[in-house]
Amino acid sequence: MYIIQKNTTNQVCAFRVHQIVTNGKFGHQCLQMVTSGSNWLPMLTIGVLSISNEVTKSTGSLDKFVSLDYLGVASYNVTHQTQLHTDVLTGYDRRVRPSDGGTPTLIGITFNAVSLKEFSESEGKIALVGAFRFVWRDTRLAWNPASYGGDLERTVLYVKDIWVPKLVNMNPYGSIKMLGMSEMLCEISYDGYISFVLPDMFESTCDADVTNYPFDSQTCSLIYYIPGYYTDDINLDASDPTIDMVLYEENGLWKIINTSVTVATQVTDFQILKLTVNMERRTTYYIAGLLLPILLMNSIQLLVFIIPVESGERIGYSITVLLAIAVFLTIIQDKLPESSEPNVSLLTYKLLVDMIIGCGMIFAVVIGLRFYFRTEVSPVPGCLRGFARCFYLSCSRKHQKQTIVPAKKDPVTSSYRVTWQDVGEAFDRMCLLLFILSLILNNAIYFAAISLK
Repeated sequence: MYIIQKNTTNQVCAFRVHQIVTNGKFGHQCLQMVTSGSNWLPMLTIGVLSISNEVTKSTGSLDKFVSLDYLGVASYNVTHQTQLHTDVLTGYDRRVRPSDGGTPTLIGITFNAVSLKEFSESEGKIALVGAFRFVWRDTRLAWNPASYGGDLERTVLYVKDIWVPKLVNMNPYGSIKMLGMSEMLCEISYDGYISFVLPDMFESTCDADVTNYPFDSQTCSLIYYIPGYYTDDINLDASDPTIDMVLYEENGLWKIINTSVTVATQVTDFQILKLTVNMERRTTYYIAGLLLPILLMNSIQLLVFIIPVESGERIGYSITVLLAIAVFLTIIQDKLPESSEPNVSLLTYKLLVDMIIGCGMIFAVVIGLRFYFRTEVSPVPGCLRGFARCFYLSCSRKHQKQTIVPAKKDPVTSSYRVTWQDVGEAFDRMCLLLFILSLILNNAIYFAAISLK
């Protein structure tokens, strides 16, 4: 009969058994182990084997195989773990912090980020999903593995049974509460070192600076401290100066640029733990869905001066475009915080100027229509005649082959007579040029201010 066995190095060995005890157990028996080639080497084994029901054909005959997981001469079991928990927790007072000779308890801290759950500029809120990992030593929980099966080097205990650091958020978005639950587990090593992983969704306040919205970047901090303990009692140590981003899943709206984990001592002689996240807004959506439509609406506003006066649609067209800009302004205001500090968004100022320009276009259209439909009974003042010749008649003679033939010459200047319709046309041309320059200047100032920031 042959035995298939895995040893401690996970190597598979085959054994030839010379003797089997009837109850299925092996004592110190002489076995032969298959090595390279066909050599058989004698060896001893100690353990309990369970007979398998598998039947395998080997060397032309049916041989029964059994398997043995070799764990060593001695190994711990449930009884050893139960006894260990009883021994280390007997007389243990979880209200007393661990200390060696009155020295401060050193607590190593790291933070693993999983995802950026939420960042709301209007509410001033950030929610980060991740996990703290605390490592410290409590000699009261140390033990000798040889007394518990020989290889019991790690175990787990509930948070409610031992002393653990209790973090409190100093800038919470909601109510103040301690982090962690009593049913969480800590991993304990035989030398007294404790590892406690605290996963949660951590929410804090974060005042957004929307000056450069939507090309802005934000810096948010989550601040924690352990109440009741000063620097003489505990020392916090940031084992990693940055947040671990190995498990982080990218956010569709924000890109995290850099992070930091720092520990600082306050004037009140207690330490605070500060997680800082610097993130940058992804702007593709805002460029395609916000800025480009605004620029297009600015462009189509200018068409009001090209629409023929006889159509009667100038006023309605300009008001419609102005209302569209007002809708965009409302959408943006809903996304921004209702505060003036540190600054109001530059985009808000840009849209405000766009609305002012739009209102100016409506006034210009109304004035132009009054010029256009004024009767010839009232003579055209000399200043308006010069204005019309400058902006309309001179351009018409230069760019048109046909000559404007007036009904009669002006008896004073002996030149072509300027009508109120000519004044209206000249006024439209002047307004078109003026508002083109205004919109270009407004957009240029906005993008220049964004780039300088």
